[in-house]
Amino acid sequence: MLLFLAALAAFGPFVTDFYLPTLPEQALDFQTSPSTVQLGLSMTMWGLAIGQLFVGPLSDVKGRRKPLLWSLLVFAASTFGAAAAPNVQIFLAMRFLEGLGASGAIVMSRAVAADRYTGKALGSFMGVMGSIQGIAPITAPLLGSLIADAIGWRGIFWILFAAGIVLLAITFTRLAETRSPADRRRSTKSKATPDVVPQSASAIEERTPEPSETLGTSVRRLFGDPVFVAIVLQQIFSSAVLFAHIASSPFIFQTHFGLSATEYGFFFGAMALGIAAGAAFSGKLASPAFAMLAGAVGMLAASSGVAALYAAEASLLAIVPVYFALLVMLGLTLPAAMTAALSRHRPRSGLAAAILGAVGFGGGGLVAPLTSIGEATTSTAILFIASSAFLCVIGVALMRRMKREAAQA
Repeated sequence: MLLFLAALAAFGPFVTDFYLPTLPEQALDFQTSPSTVQLGLSMTMWGLAIGQLFVGPLSDVKGRRKPLLWSLLVFAASTFGAAAAPNVQIFLAMRFLEGLGASGAIVMSRAVAADRYTGKALGSFMGVMGSIQGIAPITAPLLGSLIADAIGWRGIFWILFAAGIVLLAITFTRLAETRSPADRRRSTKSKATPDVVPQSASAIEERTPEPSETLGTSVRRLFGDPVFVAIVLQQIFSSAVLFAHIASSPFIFQTHFGLSATEYGFFFGAMALGIAAGAAFSGKLASPAFAMLAGAVGMLAASSGVAALYAAEASLLAIVPVYFALLVMLGLTLPAAMTAALSRHRPRSGLAAAILGAVGFGGGGLVAPLTSIGEATTSTAILFIASSAFLCVIGVALMRRMKREAAQA
């Protein structure tokens, strides 16, 4: 189940990162500008954002399995369309639909985790899953760069289509188990650790919220919680750092530093190890609030260093360690924010996960085109520093608020 949920959560980075090394080739194929093909990345992020807002609350009411099946079906169909697109306009439309389909997989991975775990166990699980997710941004551009010359950018989308079909088949067969209310009542009598909700190891739990909790009530409870609102803002600015890195990296490291597609794939994968390492360590810190604050302070320091090195026209070897540290600090914050939010709002975990995912990908969709304004190194460095500064302010506010709540409790 851990591997399956990690595979679902990896849809986001895999859908956005797998074809990154082929962006220059795609611009030539469609006879359009780099900013237009970058819009395909934005369209996918907006689809990921909007789709989660539909699928998340729906899964709180209808259960997890059916929304997941439909999401994977939409993903497979739209990826087929993207691979066969005759022009860039159809490709952009298919990318939006592809994001809609992938959104269900992402939000469901988090909601099912919240169904199964609470407290410290949820934090550890999210940290481990975040670390496993690091495999996706490591392998996606690397595989893309290795096979791009042989199969081209369309071949990469045919591989994504096949992956969607495989996960759809797994969801429909091996993980299609549901349990009756009587089974659930019997399972709660079994021995389990306090932070683990007893469930079948291979089942996706079909759950519903309390009968009195409507969608409107859930929304009011979420946005009536100052901590949740702060975490939403935290997700926006941390995603701005993440997607500024994703969108700008092909043009900075291939065009500015002269890396080949294969070299860029290895570089991008190595940098993604930083996010995975930070995510793995996140659950071991004292609290999610401390992890978010520590990550924010570290990001501000590292992004300032990256900006200074870009301004000094330093070599790639000088930039790599500081850039890697920036992504480690980013990895600390991502699972910590999700853990804090879902721990506070388990009865509405699907909606909570959807909102956090939506604002993250929505913000990323807005940020991606900004990296192509002027010199890519300059615009990206500005985005890194500004976002990290806001994250520091949010981190301090969250730490104070959650400490005060703990003292009152």
